[in-house]
Amino acid sequence: MIKPVLPFLETMATQVCNLSCEGCTNYSDLTYSGYVRWVDMKQQISSWLQIIDIADFGIMGGEPLINPEIYDCVSGVRDLLPSSQIRFTTNGLLLDRHLDILDLIHNIGNIVFKITVHKETPELLECIDYIFKRYAWQPVTEFGINRWKTDRNVRFQINRPERFIKTFRGTYATMKPYKSNVSDSFAMCIQQTCPLLYNGKIYKCSTQGLLKDTLARFNNPNYPLWEPHMVDGISITDSVESIQEFINNFGKPHSICAMCPSVTDVGALIEHHATWKNKKIL
Repeated sequence: MIKPVLPFLETMATQVCNLSCEGCTNYSDLTYSGYVRWVDMKQQISSWLQIIDIADFGIMGGEPLINPEIYDCVSGVRDLLPSSQIRFTTNGLLLDRHLDILDLIHNIGNIVFKITVHKETPELLECIDYIFKRYAWQPVTEFGINRWKTDRNVRFQINRPERFIKTFRGTYATMKPYKSNVSDSFAMCIQQTCPLLYNGKIYKCSTQGLLKDTLARFNNPNYPLWEPHMVDGISITDSVESIQEFINNFGKPHSICAMCPSVTDVGALIEHHATWKNKKIL
């Protein structure tokens, strides 16, 4: 039987982050503890691979280098998905302690390694210089993105975001959804093609997938307003039709997109470099 193909799926190695960035789509500006064990990540991915194929798989956080099992996660995902592209995203601020992960990434190949520069430290700049000197890179432009590529099909990408988009109105203690036009909200979204694997289920995006837990953390502020957006993720026990319907919606607007701001909500735009902060890791 030919399995349906999900073009991309990502998961969080941890929701813990060493930075607090207002407008974080994973709510990692809040304080968390713990990390995802590789045995649990493996079980979740393996279960889904009985039902679907995954063309491209992302490992992110929080900050994934906080996870002490991150090396097992990267190599383990390659074992489970030998032909798929892997994406690994980090803010790079812990990279000077984990430079050997670069050789792991290069050796297993077919990986997009992305550093999102929120805070430009001397240590991070040294790591970036090390990366360029360590491997033989050729410039390449893909999907309008400037990257560097090696003969191991490893791509290196540096992002320097200028603005974040705050996905709700008010503070966490008073948070309310927007009531946007679905198409207008989706047009502004930076997670258009970023379904999230979280606690065994797959959600349209991390903002929606993590919403229930985030609301509960703050005693469900304005819960009745959020109920229309509390669409549960798909599960391995769902029907083939439901799973295929979810995959067919990949990269397309969904009714839940109305909870986020649209292009008319200029107050949702956050000047990133004026709002991030260092954060203590528990």
